[in-house]
Amino acid sequence: MLSEKDLIRYSRQVIIPDIDEQGQEILISQKILIVGAGGLGCPVGLYCAAAGFGNIEIWDNDVIELSNLNRQIAHQTNDIGLNKAKSLEIKCSQINSSISVKSKNLIFDENSEVKKFNIIFDCTDNIETRYKINKLAHNNKKLLISGSATQFEGQVLVIKSGINKCYPCYECVFPKTTENELNFNCRNAGILGSVTSFIASIQVTEAIREILRLNKHNIKKKNNFYLQKSNANYLILYDASLQEMNKIKLNKNLHCKTCN
Repeated sequence: MLSEKDLIRYSRQVIIPDIDEQGQEILISQKILIVGAGGLGCPVGLYCAAAGFGNIEIWDNDVIELSNLNRQIAHQTNDIGLNKAKSLEIKCSQINSSISVKSKNLIFDENSEVKKFNIIFDCTDNIETRYKINKLAHNNKKLLISGSATQFEGQVLVIKSGINKCYPCYECVFPKTTENELNFNCRNAGILGSVTSFIASIQVTEAIREILRLNKHNIKKKNNFYLQKSNANYLILYDASLQEMNKIKLNKNLHCKTCN
């Protein structure tokens, strides 16, 4: 049951019929992992904290540099030199003191422990790390929300291949190739800061939709936004230069080494 303070804090969400108090309680019960506290991880963390995800853990071993500040909106000039995960932990706790926020100064690898989490947000800009996150999320049956952005463009993948075998995983969509291994990222290609926040907001919204669906919240209602078609078999694309959004239908790769 929500406390009186929670009812006030989340009042603008709770009054949405598709969420209501029960849906908010589901969000508070979730344990989420944010991998990467940079351009995507910062707004993902802030939005998750504000929305009331009850337990947030942030992993990143990098430190804040001046060149990060055009897009990594949780970090400030005075934070330069500080670990990114720790900085984001502080800012999330300042937004919402009612939730648990922890940070770890570490690199995600194939031995990372993810069993305790309900949702994993992939906010990295390293292709090899994305494959590792995808594999562990699949093997541990976790909901994975993967985002990426460079220059004027961004994309989001909702991945739940470990939960439902009919859906593709990250490697189904982006098979390991020499081209992928070139790792086209913000450091070598550039990024418009507002694009990362836009993509991050989609990631958080998709997480809310999916976690309420998985918990069968208000399942009898016909029009709730999270009972509409899942985006787990679509690639969501955004092009800021044209202000256009598109969705590409995806098919599972029956020869994928990760999920088949």
